[in-house]
Amino acid sequence: MGTIKTVSRPSALVRAEHGGAPAHLTSAERKVLDEAVRRGEDVREDLESKTLAYGRWLLEKVFDDDTTAALDDKSKNPIWQELVRRAGGPTLGITQHLLYVALRIAAHDHRIAATAWRNLDAGRKELLLPLGDERTMLTAAKHVSEMNLSQKKTAEYVSALRAKAGRARTVRLTPKSLHARIRSVRARLGDGGVVKRLTAMRAEMDPKDRDAMAAELAGLKDVVSDMLRALRR
Repeated sequence: MGTIKTVSRPSALVRAEHGGAPAHLTSAERKVLDEAVRRGEDVREDLESKTLAYGRWLLEKVFDDDTTAALDDKSKNPIWQELVRRAGGPTLGITQHLLYVALRIAAHDHRIAATAWRNLDAGRKELLLPLGDERTMLTAAKHVSEMNLSQKKTAEYVSALRAKAGRARTVRLTPKSLHARIRSVRARLGDGGVVKRLTAMRAEMDPKDRDAMAAELAGLKDVVSDMLRALRR
């Protein structure tokens, strides 16, 4: 077997996730950044526009504008079932997630007439979908709009609402999916290169960060021990 190589996350992503300070840019670099932001916004608007249009088409043509049927998780609609089956494959490159989001936003747009919901961009509407109940979604939409929450803050707000309602997000596990996740973690951490890199970083790490990582690893060891016991009972 060949050595499994780990791929580190780009430092820009790590900095962003940890609230790193803005990069110091020259005036020339700032102009390039501004253009990149403008073009990025164009891409976002184009993607959202096409996603919303596709969702409206699906609602009309596949479900005959029946929003109840469109929102049914157990829909037996044969066209929809075939679309879901093909999603992510060679004949339908979009993901199942995008397929569901497009249809669900279209269905809720059809049912919720309030301005607070209608004026919300597709990205933040998508983040409100897990709330399920349309009255709750509308209340959340009003809050998101009034506070002008970013997508990141909207996601945090939705998570807090779901946790408060006792509906914190749970991950559905099957023996196959759990096995795959365990294999993935082992492959990423079990490569000798990770240990070597950690050894090299040790001297550079803040003692508090080092102790925190050690505590996490000790906790991981306990989790693995518990899982092994559960399997061998």
